[in-house]
Amino acid sequence: MNEPWSKEKKWFLSEVEGLLGMIPFPMLVVSVEGKVLHVNSAAEYVWNCPQITLFQQSLGQLVDSALLLETVRKGKPVRDLAVTIVDQSGKRLSYLCKVHPLYVERVAEGAILQFAKPPAEQEREQKRRNATRYSFDDIRGSSPALLALKEQGRKVAGNDSTVLIRGESGTGKEVLAQAIHSSSERAGGPFIAINCAAIPESLLESELFGYEEGAFTGAKKGGKQGKFELANEGTLFLDEIGDMPPFLQVKLLRVLQERRVERIGGAVSIPVNVRVIAATHKDITEMMMTGQFREDLFFRLNVIPLYVPPLRERKEDLYELILHYMKKFGERFQKPPKRLSTEAFQCLQRYRWPGNIRELENIVEYIVSLETGDLVTVNSLPGSVRERLQEAVEQPELPQQTEGRMPGIDTQMPLEKTEELLIMHALQRFGQTTEGKKRAAESLGISVATLYRRLHKLQRQQKFSK
Repeated sequence: MNEPWSKEKKWFLSEVEGLLGMIPFPMLVVSVEGKVLHVNSAAEYVWNCPQITLFQQSLGQLVDSALLLETVRKGKPVRDLAVTIVDQSGKRLSYLCKVHPLYVERVAEGAILQFAKPPAEQEREQKRRNATRYSFDDIRGSSPALLALKEQGRKVAGNDSTVLIRGESGTGKEVLAQAIHSSSERAGGPFIAINCAAIPESLLESELFGYEEGAFTGAKKGGKQGKFELANEGTLFLDEIGDMPPFLQVKLLRVLQERRVERIGGAVSIPVNVRVIAATHKDITEMMMTGQFREDLFFRLNVIPLYVPPLRERKEDLYELILHYMKKFGERFQKPPKRLSTEAFQCLQRYRWPGNIRELENIVEYIVSLETGDLVTVNSLPGSVRERLQEAVEQPELPQQTEGRMPGIDTQMPLEKTEELLIMHALQRFGQTTEGKKRAAESLGISVATLYRRLHKLQRQQKFSK
């Protein structure tokens, strides 16, 4: 690369870096040799890897198109060139590419590449997203906790109130949201899901609220509908709502209050008839205390709260779930039915299931794929499961509480120190999850809000004492 372009490149990249970051389309800046000079956050999302990884690859590795490479070398402007993107996992994706050549002293030195999905593919993808796959019959298990949740969910489906589903990752929060939609009067309308944690901030606003033509560089002709408009007459599922940035929380609150949405760059307020179901694995109560989540938005979302219990709290359902997934993967892989040994099942019962239903499904798929015999034994289980079980066996048990006295508490201790030990013991006993903190508060005879206030106070004291 020659020296004039090196100087120009530094100026150019510094000028456009912020601009490209605001554009909700995957974009690359490349040299004529195919070296990647700049990427935006949308490109990270599409190629499924961080910027540093993209910088280490050439254009030919990221896009399977000899014609695109030749176009960049010749400095030709092109609209809607059909190309194939190859993401980090090797998955091949069809895209259209716009090539904007960059010239230095009338010599082509590189290009800005803008990628978009073909209209037909966008339409097919939207139809796939609109369709729900799950009903309450797909929520398997007969434990009291799960039966109560399904009964509550069916009641919720009969009205149009906003719902906030809380539960650990992998418990099936979206399955419950789809079941509510499928059993509601909105079942004939779209079910639109968006994961607030999986989409870069620069993309999330335009994905939710849409944009008008000319709202920013690269905006699609005619503008674009956001998820609220696409979910009109149906349900919008906001997954991982706890990861929504504060500036978007304000905008979401306004839409929930007014039932109207304004696109980016637009002046018209568009009415929307949408039921919102939100979900999170995060501790929203604690986030409100630390200012990470707006209290007024929480109350707007938490009209009907639902809690999906983790698998370790409903192990009565474990055997039924294992049989279901063994049948599912046996049919998929055309494997003969397998039996579960008593020892293997006992191991799975002792397992803590940090990944919940999603982890169980993956483990059963592993077993069905690799076990050649018809009997599933302890040795059939993944090594990671056996290691965690062994660690649990080797870990010493916590001292048992004696009647009328907690371990480590002296009657001569100051009241504040006694309170701290009581709280720490309760959290050690019940766990740091949202449900664990609820149970800890109940055991201490205080409200959850009081527990959080005292925890916050303890954290401040520990911080200042360092």
